[in-house]
Amino acid sequence: MFTFSVLFGVLLPVQVVYVQAAHQPYDVRKIIDAFRNPVDDLKLLCAHRGLRWNGTAENSRDSYFRASEAGIECIETEIHLSLDGLLPMIHDHGLGRTTDIGEMTGQAAYNPYTAEGFNPKVSGYNFTGLGGIELLRLRDEQGRVRDEYVPTLPQMIESIFDSGMDVVLQLDFKDETAIEPAYWALKHLTNRAGVPANEWCIYKLQSVWYQTPEVFEALPWVQDAFRSGIKLAFIPVYDPEYVATFDQMESAKLFSQTNYTISLEVELRNVGGPIQDILDYTKDESSPIRTAGTFFAGGDFTFPNTDKLTFFDTSNYSLPADLHVKTTLYTYVEGKAPMLLDAQVGNISSDGHDYRADFNWIIEQGYQWVITDTADEWHSRLERQGMRNVL
Repeated sequence: MFTFSVLFGVLLPVQVVYVQAAHQPYDVRKIIDAFRNPVDDLKLLCAHRGLRWNGTAENSRDSYFRASEAGIECIETEIHLSLDGLLPMIHDHGLGRTTDIGEMTGQAAYNPYTAEGFNPKVSGYNFTGLGGIELLRLRDEQGRVRDEYVPTLPQMIESIFDSGMDVVLQLDFKDETAIEPAYWALKHLTNRAGVPANEWCIYKLQSVWYQTPEVFEALPWVQDAFRSGIKLAFIPVYDPEYVATFDQMESAKLFSQTNYTISLEVELRNVGGPIQDILDYTKDESSPIRTAGTFFAGGDFTFPNTDKLTFFDTSNYSLPADLHVKTTLYTYVEGKAPMLLDAQVGNISSDGHDYRADFNWIIEQGYQWVITDTADEWHSRLERQGMRNVL
């Protein structure tokens, strides 16, 4: 049985990253402004779930500290709503891959490659109390249980305050019902510099949920932000998957007229493909919105690991000698054998390819910010190209 570790990241050579301090003295308001206004010598980086290599669990306090330590100015994180209305920082809809829910309940631990084992939904469990999510420990990229527990969003903000980290968060909500509770939970929290959390926690929401500013601005929590003088930072996410659902170009134009929309996330899969017009719109000098970002889909596997202590294994699956095949690569798919990224793209690409796994392609498209599982590697490469002048 071939065993190896999984880290929703990219297969890359190990590279030493030197840092100057435990955290970087960034001004979060300047970072938010950099999301609004393109800068020639700066590509913003958002560490996807923090920096979680070498046994550091994703969405953990340690992964956040490591991201800040490495000089990364933004962390993109996922938010769910628990049964008792709290906000555990868990990426998946299920608890099995990232926690020890199986062991804690006396059931089979979940294997993400076979989909066997206990993997209950986050929404079906209370966060607090006997048997609550707060008692679960996090797993690292190899499936090993770490001595760190699942934090809530407010707890993570308090940790950022306590450590003095100067970072911006992108809140990627997996559950629409979690958005308003997040706003109220953060309303009276700040970073060490006293900046309200709701001004440096970017609300990054699926555009299909709120297709026009009128719908978004009618939400009670948004109304409260306006009345309270809170300067919301909002990024709508546009994706080819929504092309048949509504007019995304019109939506982008409408939101670009608002003072709370700081950028657009444009998940273009190929040049000339669906939603190319939205990315082009951000490059037009007459456009009110001049920046766009995307996700670097660099792959899901780390180097093979045959340590007997490793929990996750591929059952009857195996990794090819080279994860990269021409312009595509193999990625993790839950409960299935590794699958080529291009094989998953369907009709949301006009040429059958998903180029978001190509570092150079993303740079060539003119994106100003990137969400990546390997933010430290991106930082090093961009710094050598003179594109990491973070002030």
